[in-house]
Amino acid sequence: MSGIPENLVEKINSIPAKPGIYQMKDIYGNIMYIGKSKTLKSRVRSYFSTQEKSNKIERMVFHIHDIDYIVTDTHLEAQMLECALIKKLKPIYNAQFKNDQNYRYLKVENYNKLKPVKILNEREDTNCFGPYRNKKILLNLEKLFQNIYPLSKGRDTYKFTYKILPEAIEKDTFEENKCCLIEILLDQACMVKFLSEIENKMRVAASEFQFETAAIYKDLLLHIKYLHDATIKKDRRLKFQKILMGEKIEVGYKLFYIFNEKIILKKKYQEITKEIVNGFLIQAKGLEGKIPGLKNEKSNLDFQHILHAEMQDKASKSILHLHEDYDLQEFINELVNV
Repeated sequence: MSGIPENLVEKINSIPAKPGIYQMKDIYGNIMYIGKSKTLKSRVRSYFSTQEKSNKIERMVFHIHDIDYIVTDTHLEAQMLECALIKKLKPIYNAQFKNDQNYRYLKVENYNKLKPVKILNEREDTNCFGPYRNKKILLNLEKLFQNIYPLSKGRDTYKFTYKILPEAIEKDTFEENKCCLIEILLDQACMVKFLSEIENKMRVAASEFQFETAAIYKDLLLHIKYLHDATIKKDRRLKFQKILMGEKIEVGYKLFYIFNEKIILKKKYQEITKEIVNGFLIQAKGLEGKIPGLKNEKSNLDFQHILHAEMQDKASKSILHLHEDYDLQEFINELVNV
């Protein structure tokens, strides 16, 4: 245990190798940092290893006087708890989740000769998309859209050309550009067509040795893919859907009922049977109408992001989308055998 302060040796020895969150405290009892881990003991011990650390972490470790922890059944619950506590307590050494009010919206403008989109701090109307976590990408897109319009719709694609300097656009052309942008940002098929055309233009520019133009199209491609993954792709996967998720835990199983990107009910069981799962679903569905509306969609975005990301890790999980025809026994078999 070399490297660990004497007053913390017993505390760290008592931390279990289970999922949960940890809180680093200074000599005055202030929480300096909140983290999460699938295995708390090894994560906390890593702060006191001899491996090279950033200056920020070195400063924090120097001031650690005490460590508290909370064990959870699953890594998902650890992440959700970490996010909630950071938002509430705003520890000095945490950066992620603390400043969700910095998330921004992208609005398709009404008539504006040079600026088809603009960035907003708050949602305004139906032509407003987001919120998005990456403000830098939005700032870049705001400039890029000034240089590639006017957008127009072809037979099975979108037409546009990159221009080094923005050009003023007349009202009729602006309206067509506006309609194209709205359907691209709303509809996955339209966005995929737009992405395909950007990729095609990037290849053509590169083949003609116009490498600066190709690099600009590459940036545009990456930025539009960000919008696609952050909104359309995510919305199709979870928004308005009812999902049953089960995870094998240390002792038994844990069931989660997810509706409209929120965990409505969660329960753990020592064994899992069709009768148990049906009873869980009946109770969960009875709670659907009692879900409160969004109080803060910027803050909720972080919890949704955690849920989406965690559902991609199926190593110890079984996931069932509750459409009209679903096989509950197959879900149970998969959960038991993960």
